[in-house]
Amino acid sequence: MTSSPTSTISANLTPEYDALWHKLHPLQHEMILTSVGRRVYPLLEYQCTGMNPDKMYTTSVHFEYVDDKKLRFCKGKYVESVSQEKKEAPRKVQHKSGAKLGSKWMASPVNFEDVRISNKKTREDDDSSIVHLHAQHRYLPVLTITEEGGSSYEIRLPHTIFITATLYHIDEVNKIKTDSNEYAKSNRGDRRRLRAVETSATSPPTKKSRKEASVPVVPNSIPNPPVIDPALMSTLPFPSAGLSTQTPNSSTMPTVQDVPPANPLNAFTAIPWLNPVNNPYLLAAMGLQFPIIPFPYVPSTSFAQHTPTSSISPDSQPTQPDDEVKTAVVDKVIKEEVNV
Repeated sequence: MTSSPTSTISANLTPEYDALWHKLHPLQHEMILTSVGRRVYPLLEYQCTGMNPDKMYTTSVHFEYVDDKKLRFCKGKYVESVSQEKKEAPRKVQHKSGAKLGSKWMASPVNFEDVRISNKKTREDDDSSIVHLHAQHRYLPVLTITEEGGSSYEIRLPHTIFITATLYHIDEVNKIKTDSNEYAKSNRGDRRRLRAVETSATSPPTKKSRKEASVPVVPNSIPNPPVIDPALMSTLPFPSAGLSTQTPNSSTMPTVQDVPPANPLNAFTAIPWLNPVNNPYLLAAMGLQFPIIPFPYVPSTSFAQHTPTSSISPDSQPTQPDDEVKTAVVDKVIKEEVNV
């Protein structure tokens, strides 16, 4: 502890936090900076003595440079170089209690738990408890006790020097702070996972939240196809695409109709109404002129005559018509049809 030569006022850290500062000091104590501002830990909690009980005092804290060096962590240790940062007057953060009697200050610890340190200068304009510090520099907290209408007393504790950093490089420093700081939840991932495994084995399953239980309905989405019972498919008159092996009844099978044999001279003769012999107006409708026959039209034989039966042998010859005139006319019509 150091103070002004004529001062009788002194201050020390409370035993709980003083032990942590002494433990971290030989390890090259690292203090984390963030852009939004981070609490100083271990806390700066002082126990003041030597004040005049009947006088009014105010207290404040600021951070001063220890040296003009910039430190870079390289190969497991900090390497020093000359700092090029612009040094500004340190910002003092007044205690939130304001001015109090000396007896009040000495009755309870003076805690600066609301002080935050940031690596972003503009954050000082947002909050009076935020202090801007440069990363990779050594700083020393300074407690200032100002007597109302009198002098000021500055108290420096050498074992509270720390190095500002954006992340921990020394694992032991990180472990000490994590184990002792109830606010360092971001560094307790392993312990949280272990606790979750222990509680899941003994605690009942938790209920799902309403968001997880409900399935969002997407508008204009394609609905799922309905599920068809295979037993129902087997009763349908059409095949069930392999869903059933039931053989359909003969009553549901379509009947096979006999198709008359096609005339090798004209494929359309297999269809009665397309046969020009049966329909003399077909060629006229197609722009062709059917030959004029001077005697009455003789229709062709019916389907039954062209349909082969079991009584007629495939090798037998058709019976020749009795009338030679009719036979000559039919042959002439067929020849003219072929020539067309």
